Amino acid sequence: ARQGAVVAVVMLGFPAMSGAPAAWAGGLEQAKAGLTALANQEYHTALTQLTEAMDSNELPGEQIHLFLAARGYAKAALGDYNAAIEDYTKALEKDAGYAQAVFNRGNAYFSLRHYDLAISDYSKALEADVKDAKALNNRGAAWFKKGNLQSAMANYSMAIAAAPDDPDLYLNRGKTYEALGEPDKAREDFLQVKKLDPSAKTPLA
Repeated sequence: ARQGAVVAVVMLGFPAMSGAPAAWAGGLEQAKAGLTALANQEYHTALTQLTEAMDSNELPGEQIHLFLAARGYAKAALGDYNAAIEDYTKALEKDAGYAQAVFNRGNAYFSLRHYDLAISDYSKALEADVKDAKALNNRGAAWFKKGNLQSAMANYSMAIAAAPDDPDLYLNRGKTYEALGEPDKAREDFLQVKKLDPSAKTPLA
């Protein structure tokens, strides 16, 4: 892992299709194929399948936000971050509490170097789970990119408290200690990285 690396999460919780009206069957089957392609990292196929499924108007309205967010993830994976943000935003218009969509929109903003918008979205994601280590890590990375090392440090420390066995979090915090001119504390974190993952690369080795 490297400083500022953003951890992305694929949301593949496909809704149950049992009892779905026949009129939805084709669209749902195509959407399911799109999610399978997404899970297999076949992003072009996923994008095509999900778009055609949504264009069919055969999907139940209460599930549209899931497919919009999944298509947004495919677009982000293909590097089309602005289009991904559009889909995530549409998903959130359907379900404002969809934390994974707001988290992944934050990742897209981060990739575009829109760090203030990324921080805002990670903060919204944390409203759903204040101990979400990935959101804390990514918000820390955004603060680091903005040059606010104290805020980065605070977020990495909260992330470590939530997920103490994740070596990437110690690596990021250690690099922040380095940037703050605290080499002894940085070394402690790098040693912890090696303890948790002996194969990991750190400034120590």
